[in-house]
Amino acid sequence: MKRLHLVAAALAALVGLAVAPAFAAPNAYVLQDSNIRKSANPNSPVVNSVGAGQLVTVLDCQATVCLVQIPGPDGWMRKNRLGGLNPKGKPASNVPFSFSFGVGGDGKPSISIGIGNQPKPKPLPVEDDQVCFYRNANFNGPSFCVEPGDSDNELSGSWDDSISSIEVFGNADVLVCRDYDLEGICADISSSKASLPNQLNNNISSYEVN
Repeated sequence: MKRLHLVAAALAALVGLAVAPAFAAPNAYVLQDSNIRKSANPNSPVVNSVGAGQLVTVLDCQATVCLVQIPGPDGWMRKNRLGGLNPKGKPASNVPFSFSFGVGGDGKPSISIGIGNQPKPKPLPVEDDQVCFYRNANFNGPSFCVEPGDSDNELSGSWDDSISSIEVFGNADVLVCRDYDLEGICADISSSKASLPNQLNNNISSYEVN
């Protein structure tokens, strides 16, 4: 009977954690601007948005999406747009985002996020359309993902002339060009490319996703 009460208390505490209105300490950060949707369904209404670098509190994760707590309406966003925090609670590129929960020896629920130094996992395949760019061939290294309608006429910083492979999901396709403003040598890519042709490998400066 004591064990039954212990499990029931742990489950009650876990449910309370998922619906608690009070803000918990942030446990992840946003890798790029993202929409927050009402439910885990990728077609549900957008209720909020977050900007790159914003700290959020992850309450739960399902497959490729996570429930996050932010100022304003809470909601669901893509898991591959979240990064882990270092022990000081600061964004850290070498701390990948991961999410797991369980019940500890004291009967209380425990949540583990962004623990470990394993390489950053590549985005998982999802049903909705998106395109992911990788710094290295074979979909390895740092990456970022965009959706149909997204474009950048002038890649800046470390991503200019630094893309070596492209992964395409769903019905998306992307136009990539060597020069700014979608000019110069271009290619329309509608399927994943583990390595780019020499003319475009580490030579992409602009893109447009359709």
